[in-house]
Amino acid sequence: MKRRGSFEDRQRRFRQERAPSRNRKLVFRGLLGIVLALPLIAQHGRYLRESENSAIGDPQAIAAGAKLYANACAGCHGPDGSGGRGPNLVQRTLWHPLSDEAIFNVVRKGVPGADMPPTNLSDEETWNLVAYLHALIGPAAENPAPGDFEAGRKVFWSTEAGCSSCHSIRGEGGHTALDLTNVGDSRPLAVIRESVVDPSKDLFLLGQEAVVVKLKNGQVINGVARNRNNYSLQVVDTNGDLHLLYMLDVAELTISGSSPMPGDYAQRLSEQELQNLLAYLARQTLRPLQARASQEEK
Repeated sequence: MKRRGSFEDRQRRFRQERAPSRNRKLVFRGLLGIVLALPLIAQHGRYLRESENSAIGDPQAIAAGAKLYANACAGCHGPDGSGGRGPNLVQRTLWHPLSDEAIFNVVRKGVPGADMPPTNLSDEETWNLVAYLHALIGPAAENPAPGDFEAGRKVFWSTEAGCSSCHSIRGEGGHTALDLTNVGDSRPLAVIRESVVDPSKDLFLLGQEAVVVKLKNGQVINGVARNRNNYSLQVVDTNGDLHLLYMLDVAELTISGSSPMPGDYAQRLSEQELQNLLAYLARQTLRPLQARASQEEK
């Protein structure tokens, strides 16, 4: 019995000595995941501005391109670019940098071995279509969004909408949900709109899973999962506190089938309020818009 007690003491000391090291490893894994994800986040929805064609950003060219898209592209890619027979243009799991020239070549030449055929459009028509696609799938901050920016600011920070109770912008607001400081420079306007009116549609996106975690010590944590894998789990609870968990300490993990974000904003907000809110979110970028415009003119 004495020898058995000594062994248990050694086990207890071993676990105590191992805990700080295990926590350091867990933190390191979390930081490593963030570092590895940064290039993908930075490239999400971004364009390599190789083209100076006058059609890009021109409202008349975009309108002409919209008509071409409706007649030639919507049958496969969907009227709003959300996909069908062809791939989703505005929502992709892993994005690579795009350029207007590359889109021009794909439209003109098609994709060999795929269902994307070449076209016989003129250069002007092709650039009009590229201008529309740029407005459709490019970063929201680079394309003018209809709506009143200041009115949208009031909607976002109002208690009625409640956006700021979970989301933060430049350090202000809640921390339960995704930070929106750079949302306009990292996502197309169509994706932002879909995230507001139908937040449960794409739960595969990181940071969208509502979870209830029961630990082996009896503690229960309600919140949103971050960087979940077979070894570790990060959860931001309803108070905005971050929990770094080791999966061996988890007794039960329940993942919700819907987003923790309310799904009734299309009914809660008027169409004008929704448009204003999207105009506000579209302008959220870490790079000042004027600085980016002057940079692109060089």
